[in-house]
Amino acid sequence: MRKGGRSGLLLPQVAIEWKWDRETFLAHTCLKAGLPENAWKGAGCSLYWFEAEVF
Repeated sequence: MRKGGRSGLLLPQVAIEWKWDRETFLAHTCLKAGLPENAWKGAGCSLYWFEAEVF
């Protein structure tokens, strides 16, 4: 997630381990970036996603 020079990243398995739904995961990613937890809903926020293979 990126917005205004700030960025935050959480690995995909974090949501599974903590049993978070989609909105909770996005809120925590915002907080990690130093943004308000609802920043992902606003204009100017870019969301990026990826998949991970956990060994």
